[in-house]
Amino acid sequence: MNLKINSNHLLLFALALMMGCSSKDVPSGFDCTKSTLALTSTLANPTSCTTANGSITPNPTGGEGPYQFALDAGAYASVTAFNNLGAGSYVLKVKDKNGCEKTQNVTLTTPGSSVVISSATPTNTSCGTSTGSIAISATGTGSLTYSLNSGAAVSSSTFSNLAAGTYSIKVTDGAGCSTSQGSIRILNGTSYASSVQSIIQTNCAISGCHVSGTGRQNFSNKATVIANASTIKSRTGAGSMPPTGKLPQAQIDLIACWVDDGALDN
Repeated sequence: MNLKINSNHLLLFALALMMGCSSKDVPSGFDCTKSTLALTSTLANPTSCTTANGSITPNPTGGEGPYQFALDAGAYASVTAFNNLGAGSYVLKVKDKNGCEKTQNVTLTTPGSSVVISSATPTNTSCGTSTGSIAISATGTGSLTYSLNSGAAVSSSTFSNLAAGTYSIKVTDGAGCSTSQGSIRILNGTSYASSVQSIIQTNCAISGCHVSGTGRQNFSNKATVIANASTIKSRTGAGSMPPTGKLPQAQIDLIACWVDDGALDN
């Protein structure tokens, strides 16, 4: 077979490779706003303050199986139940085949326990710093102690100098009873409107690349940027976006901080 390749086609292909843009470089995913995924659970409370024998059994419905589950900041896995749990507040998560997620806040209690966490208030940090904090308000028998992420117990109810991330706390009273709370998030607090939008508009939403009429994702549209935030973070971090060359590290960090916060419309 004699294949003839037009020289113009070769030139266009070469330019596309040089620019780092293609019609498939930022794929569209399943629209999880239309998913029927839902989550409930069956709880078994621990039998005493000092016994970690409680359990949480996820009961997902809808969406598309198979399902995976996670507890607090743990990794998703194919499990039927989370066992050996003590008293405390937990965040149960489910993710289906399409990548759609649902969460449920659940609490395990023990008979006679007097420890109650009434609030755990995070204060956000800023991108690249460790100035966040968590202030805890709790009640219980006798003197209370507090621990962060399974660390040593201390008498102070405030943890400071924290970086962005997800934390868990534990409060123990003088009788040895304790309760915990996970999935306390400290954000970078990076704003799309004031910090990220101008980077995208100046470098990616430009003629011949991510704009209307090119057949590619239109990054002039904020909703499209938010929907493709993880890919944008990955590609700007790797230096393959934008086509004009790698961004300054400060701009790469701002994009990453915004995405790590959940790509908020802020």
